Amino acid sequence: MAITLVTLCCSSGGSVCFGQEETPPPKDTTAPPEEKPVADKHELFHKYIENSLGPEGVLTGALSAAFDQWRNSPEAWGGGSIAYSKRWASDYAESAIGDTTKYFVARLLHQDPSYQRCQCTGFGPRLGHAVSSVFRARNRDGEWVLSPAVAAGIATSSVVPASTWYPYENGMQDGLKHAGTAFASKIGVRVFREFVHLPKILQ
Repeated sequence: MAITLVTLCCSSGGSVCFGQEETPPPKDTTAPPEEKPVADKHELFHKYIENSLGPEGVLTGALSAAFDQWRNSPEAWGGGSIAYSKRWASDYAESAIGDTTKYFVARLLHQDPSYQRCQCTGFGPRLGHAVSSVFRARNRDGEWVLSPAVAAGIATSSVVPASTWYPYENGMQDGLKHAGTAFASKIGVRVFREFVHLPKILQ
């Protein structure tokens, strides 16, 4: 009887030991990372500061200013480094005004318009995500939806400069053209962020 109990204990202990020593299956490194949850109002404000006044806003202004410098628009500012500085400051302020409006409207709609890398794989889907992300935001359920916040931001970024500091010759018509340039620059920044992994401080 004792021998039988000892045998059962050993076999049970061995099973437990073997069970504990089993290694977990390797993680699938090809699977996309889990998407971050939708930001609350405090996180949304932090994202607004980062995306509007941080590196994305700076890069958007730099690209827009370079394109305007190449087109010599507006002509009243001429060329050279001083003219580029004026264009960069104007485009940076324009981008900040548009993003401020966008985040404000998104907050009223309980949406998160901040950029996040695609959870998909492949060049085509990732490129499509980066381009379309400028038109969309995530709702409370984390789903990407078309957002009127973007249109509100574009409209504001065109109206305010046209009626204040920017020397438009044709008024609102030139303002809308300039908004298109800034919009294309923002798409370029999103594509850059999708495929180039920047240090955390620059994201």
